[in-house]
Amino acid sequence: MYSGGTSPETSTTCSSPATRLPQEIVEMIISYLTYDILSLRACTLTCYSWYIAAVPHLHHTLTITNGSRDSKFCWPDPIQYMYTLGLLPLVKEFRILDCGRNYNSVGLSPKLFNYCILHQFLALTNVRKLELGHLDIPKFMPRIRRYFGHLTHTTRSLVLIEPRGSRRQIIYFIGLFQHLQDLELTNDRTKSGEEPADDLTFIPPFVPPLRGWLKIRHFTRVGLLKDMIDLFGGIRFRYMHLLDVVGMRLLLDACAETLRTLVLYPADPRGE
Repeated sequence: MYSGGTSPETSTTCSSPATRLPQEIVEMIISYLTYDILSLRACTLTCYSWYIAAVPHLHHTLTITNGSRDSKFCWPDPIQYMYTLGLLPLVKEFRILDCGRNYNSVGLSPKLFNYCILHQFLALTNVRKLELGHLDIPKFMPRIRRYFGHLTHTTRSLVLIEPRGSRRQIIYFIGLFQHLQDLELTNDRTKSGEEPADDLTFIPPFVPPLRGWLKIRHFTRVGLLKDMIDLFGGIRFRYMHLLDVVGMRLLLDACAETLRTLVLYPADPRGE
């Protein structure tokens, strides 16, 4: 969620010893308040040095949803609000969720952007974790880099919830993130035999390291997993979290030499 912050009032004299602490000590104190939003807001009102230390923690995560009744959390209001305050470069974790209630809805597509919103969206320059719900990749092609190119250098973790598109299009999107370590694919609704027509000319521009964690839930598109392994020259995840995945054995074999931790479920309907 995003939360508004107010810059502290300036004063020529200040009697509180807290305002004279070295910045390193201030940042150490603030680090213990990372999850205490009310205390962080109070710290931003103490003085300028406390404001500088606290405000990045207040705006570390930005979550936007089209499913909320509260308009201030709906696309694109949080983007516009934080852009006006110059806070978007502070965002390290960015989520767009519930952009489509069903598979036939608009989802996350270029229809959500106009020139002004795209310009503001491009101010997200330090995102390390990106979570996208109902991303409609075909509708962004072939200009997908225009929308997401500014995120590809910094993003280390990618979560795709019900991504739409052929397996090559999805792999192409994953391959945009040249430093990607972690990947999550979840809640895929494409049934066996309903794969979209594929285009073999879609070759991912980069081969991400993919050396962190892999989380896959309720996923039936084993062809996508095979193509990802082939096009990336293998995968090297150290941690796996798998639930209801077709092709589980394929993933385990691919990461046999690097896998350190594996999370499975005894009641998994597809456990192998």
